[in-house]
Amino acid sequence: MNIQKMKEKLIPILKRYDLDIYSIRTKKEFGEKIVEILIDVDVMDINELEKIHMEYVNLLTDEDLDDDYYLELSSLGAERPLKTKEEVEKAIGKYIYLETNKYKGNGYIISFENDIIKLEINDKGRIRKIDIDFNDARHMRTSVKV
Repeated sequence: MNIQKMKEKLIPILKRYDLDIYSIRTKKEFGEKIVEILIDVDVMDINELEKIHMEYVNLLTDEDLDDDYYLELSSLGAERPLKTKEEVEKAIGKYIYLETNKYKGNGYIISFENDIIKLEINDKGRIRKIDIDFNDARHMRTSVKV
């Protein structure tokens, strides 16, 4: 199996849809071996995803994907992890969930400068702003406000 070759074959297909790969990894689930490919998009029509999937599968050879692996191609979704400073930068203005030693909850990222996340939160009906050090944040992800 050649993950790099798989990636090289998928990129041109995704470029036509103005999409990018978020991650490619192998995993085991319920005893099955899977190559999981996540596309960096919040929401995607299932028909469009199937079209991309079928075009991609037709390009793959036996050298690209081993017979004992399943291919799982899906969108990252609306609730995506924020692990890097670059991902936090892209999430400015978005509603997120995060945990620190001092705060656990949701809010809007207002800004991100000098490793400080400025978050607008609803604190028992009062809107206030708090500063969170990027290095103190854990379990950070975009969130859907209901």
